Amino acid sequence: MKRTKYKSARPGVVNSLPQKLAIYAVLILGSMAMLLPFFWMISTAFKKAGDVFLLPIRWIPPNPTLENFQRVFTEFEFQHYIWNTVWLTAINMVGFMLSCALVAYGFATQRFKYKNALFMLVLATMMLPKEVIFYPRFILFKFMGLYGTMAPLWLLSFFADAFQVFLMRQFFMGIPSELGEAAKIDGCSRFRIFWNLYIPLSKPVLATSAIYIFMFHWNDFFGPLIYITQESNRTAALALMYLRGSQDVQSMMPMQMSAAIITALPCLILYYFCQRYFIAGMTVTTGVEK
Repeated sequence: MKRTKYKSARPGVVNSLPQKLAIYAVLILGSMAMLLPFFWMISTAFKKAGDVFLLPIRWIPPNPTLENFQRVFTEFEFQHYIWNTVWLTAINMVGFMLSCALVAYGFATQRFKYKNALFMLVLATMMLPKEVIFYPRFILFKFMGLYGTMAPLWLLSFFADAFQVFLMRQFFMGIPSELGEAAKIDGCSRFRIFWNLYIPLSKPVLATSAIYIFMFHWNDFFGPLIYITQESNRTAALALMYLRGSQDVQSMMPMQMSAAIITALPCLILYYFCQRYFIAGMTVTTGVEK
């Protein structure tokens, strides 16, 4: 009996081998083009100053050395800037996750007048360009006497963020309301229901939120550039700019690439081990309001 071959009914599905090979070839070439600067950064970090601009480019250093990484910590004291970045990122993660979770819990579980209108107003703030609110915010912090300190870079984290509120609210709405009602009958307060029930059940969305907050504030450059005036308060991203313009390019290029690798390494490690949370962050926002 002769078997009948059925073609895929889904549009856009590639079945032929030549088409698959062509797609994979394009993807591989595209990924190589995107990773080429990253490979050059790693190669330069292990080169000596005189080998950086040799032609043709030597992708594998003939005499690899760790001297550039040592100079970053001994001559430039890069560990202080890394510590400032760690401290600033940690306090922003705590502030945003706590404030956003509380606001999202209120919008997801509580009933009050004009709740939907207020939530739409919160979402409307996402449409405001950062350039529009930057100048009024700068004037406010300067009037409060906080310009030149690190306070403007973490103080607003305790006032929630619209995107993170939306992200957590969608997840909280997926938790059965019967659990909260049962806890309320047992005598639990609203805050205890939030802290002992919703927070333990919301570890995936909290992890997703923490990753997004970490990635933004670890790599933030514009905020520290505007508000930080003292060298002791500089972050790693800001210190890289001053390292680039400190001396001649050829002698400082290997040390700059070493500092760039040290700065980028936490983000690379985080993304490698937490890829599924990035994907979860894209899918959890598709929830439909009850």
